[in-house]
Amino acid sequence: MNNISLPEDCAKQWEILLLLLSAEEKKIDRTSDNEVDTMNYFYKNEGVRKILLQWLHQMQMSYAKKMSESDTALKCDEVSLLWRQRGNDKFRADCYQESYRCYSKSVLYAHQNKAMYPLALANRSASLLKMKKFKDCLADVALALDSGYPKELRHKLLLRRADCHIELNQCKEARVAIAAATDHAATLNLSSVHAAEFERHIKKLEEKLDVTRDVQAEEAVVLPECHHGLNPDFTAASNAIQLRRNDTVGRHVVTREATRRGDVLFSEEPYAWVALPAQRPVCEACCRIDINTVPCGGCSRSVYCGVECRTRAVGFHRWECVGAQAELFKTIGIAHLALRVLLITANEGFPPVPRTEPAPSTASELFRSYSRVDNIHIYKSGTHPFYRMFNLVTNFEKMNNTDYIQYALTATMLTLYLEKYTTFFEYLPSRVPYGLPDGQLQLLAAAIILRSLGQLVCNGHAALSLATVEEEDDSNGCTVSEREVRRATAIYPSAAMMNHSCDPNIINTFYNSRLIIRCSRELPAGSEVLNCYGPHRAREPTAHRRAQLRAQYMFSCTCTACIDTERRDFVLLFTAYACQSCKGPVVWSGRRAHCQQCNAEFHLERALAAIEHADELLAQAERCTSVEQRCERTQAAFKLKQQVWHRHHVSLRAAADTLARLYADTGEFSKSVELIKHNIQSLEYQFGSFSVEVAHELRKLSEVMLERIVRSPQNPDYRDWCLEAHKIMKKAVQLMELNYGSWEPLVKRLKEQESLTAALLADIRTPDAAQGVHHDLHYNLKI
Repeated sequence: MNNISLPEDCAKQWEILLLLLSAEEKKIDRTSDNEVDTMNYFYKNEGVRKILLQWLHQMQMSYAKKMSESDTALKCDEVSLLWRQRGNDKFRADCYQESYRCYSKSVLYAHQNKAMYPLALANRSASLLKMKKFKDCLADVALALDSGYPKELRHKLLLRRADCHIELNQCKEARVAIAAATDHAATLNLSSVHAAEFERHIKKLEEKLDVTRDVQAEEAVVLPECHHGLNPDFTAASNAIQLRRNDTVGRHVVTREATRRGDVLFSEEPYAWVALPAQRPVCEACCRIDINTVPCGGCSRSVYCGVECRTRAVGFHRWECVGAQAELFKTIGIAHLALRVLLITANEGFPPVPRTEPAPSTASELFRSYSRVDNIHIYKSGTHPFYRMFNLVTNFEKMNNTDYIQYALTATMLTLYLEKYTTFFEYLPSRVPYGLPDGQLQLLAAAIILRSLGQLVCNGHAALSLATVEEEDDSNGCTVSEREVRRATAIYPSAAMMNHSCDPNIINTFYNSRLIIRCSRELPAGSEVLNCYGPHRAREPTAHRRAQLRAQYMFSCTCTACIDTERRDFVLLFTAYACQSCKGPVVWSGRRAHCQQCNAEFHLERALAAIEHADELLAQAERCTSVEQRCERTQAAFKLKQQVWHRHHVSLRAAADTLARLYADTGEFSKSVELIKHNIQSLEYQFGSFSVEVAHELRKLSEVMLERIVRSPQNPDYRDWCLEAHKIMKKAVQLMELNYGSWEPLVKRLKEQESLTAALLADIRTPDAAQGVHHDLHYNLKI
């Protein structure tokens, strides 16, 4: 290893170090060693320890410091002031969204026991008020006041609090805030100018308050309950399903009775989870997104949705804070979640083993005792969750030696991190029910991390959320797009009991960190409940799916989709050319091809020439100065691609989508509607009528239909348009709720549009009454 040149950036050295060390350290007897035996070897290996400790030291020296004038891993009031001044400039320019982002940075970097922190919070609250985010504004005002906001300025924050309560129709709270502001101002020696200004502000608020009426508080989110209630023998699962075990497929889930599409089969909080690096902040305690961030008090790398969540996170973040400062967890990927499993377990306390005689006296004995439990019985309600976590499969016995050694090296590094950079091992003895000799606690911790790594690779679950984004080239456009984004990686021990199918019969949805699993179709009693571990029949050919599953999950898939010879290559249809004679699908595999329907020879050269010409037209369209010209050339390119690609080709759908957006931009909504409808038919054929892909396209269709209604109320087809739009919106709401849950903001917005359209239909014969509905409809369209 002395002759190897490593990258200067120590974060980039990690994968290379793993490869080099695993190449030299192959002294693991996989036939008899358990995780404790493995970690006993690596943890006590002086050469390995020296290299890993040196790397940890380099990471801390490289990242746990001020990185630039605008970024630091630690707290720095100079950096905080820089961002506050930038925020002030943006605020004065009426750029409130930009000022909010700057002030959030100022909050992030400020020392929380010094003056800069409450000032940053107060400034951010001003931006939030302008952005009409009144609840977040109230939270910042409260935190600024609690954090020592200057006495001579407090009356301004109290007035801001009153303003928010008025906007939220909370009259009682607004009066209390106005009284508090008045009382506080009376204790100050305000100048005549400032006193007059204060009185004007009070009068303005009181005038607003006089015309404000109390309204009921917004209803809390009500999560769907498990079908037929919770199963006492299967934690977090429905009474309609049960956990079984046999020698062929191991533990698996079957229905006890017939279930319908949409029935909830699981509603489970994770044993542990970690947020993934992303532009959109995620609360590291509850997994909420789009949050008004409250940072950790020690580092500027971890954020929360409020003080309560920050307090809850202390149980694990106190041991992770130094690592977060050193960018350790971004570097090691899923190993961060393996560490979190250990920290969560320690915070909750390791449970005693079922058999107490004799009491375990070493880490190895304790490990063996935990693995002796009945792995069906541990799913009964009331049993300690650690048993379910500990007894998930690892697949270590099927894993190649290099991967296993790299996991062991990672576990060693994380144990050394806890030992050298935290006081975790001073705390751990109080969390283990047995007194273990010196050194055994470190082996226990290392073995838990190693075991968790194996479990997470084959049982981990991505937590997704729906992000609504505007297209970069659609600044004047009529539609928005949504995409699923991974916000966290989590482990759900009950849901992990489902076996895989490339054609699953369930849908995963998320509310914060909670996983809610529904039936995607009707299931008769005795059916196995099947999840998809990643490779889906509608997205990848059989051979690719099987290869991925063997590589990560160590099994050869024999699900219905994989053994159905007639539909084995179904997905290839969506990248097929169109036969130049009959328009049937032609799959090009690098050899001369013939149409399977009419046996005509396919001429690839003609097809490629047509696509090249179409791409030239699209390039011309991009250079056009008017939307109409862009639309004309894009339409010509689309017609060429229709001649070359099969009607279900995924790229033809993308081309149709682009053209549909341009049609909407030019006001040709009916043309846009027809293209989107064709895409929906194609998506239904590929993914199914109740799929998330169809749900997104229906949402898009409803938006264009609504804009058509708003723009053309005198059209003779107006009533038919309204009827069709209402029908489409009802279907879009149904599918979005099925695939994402009623709590998603997009679903709520679709429901509002559905209600407004229903009102429009009700008032269709009274144009004067309908005008108000038209105004509300146009206001609510995010297009």
